[in-house]
Amino acid sequence: MADEMEQQLREKIASQKASIANLPTLTSIVDETGLSSPETKARAQLIKELSGNEEKLELLIESKRVAAVVRLQDKLHPPQNSEDCP
Repeated sequence: MADEMEQQLREKIASQKASIANLPTLTSIVDETGLSSPETKARAQLIKELSGNEEKLELLIESKRVAAVVRLQDKLHPPQNSEDCP
């Protein structure tokens, strides 16, 4: 599940980066249409979505890393007794 989600995020990020790379530069958009043009806002929205997906991917990778460390810790240092604390 997590691997599938990670792969989907990676593909989505690659697609978004390609879309942004194919757009005119922000400087050329601003020079032609102005800072508050719909084109500028659309590019900013794409960048915002991309950064959100990159953040999700980073969190997913980090949670997998932490889970692996916890499993290794439990394997190397099992609990001394399995009774629940009162």
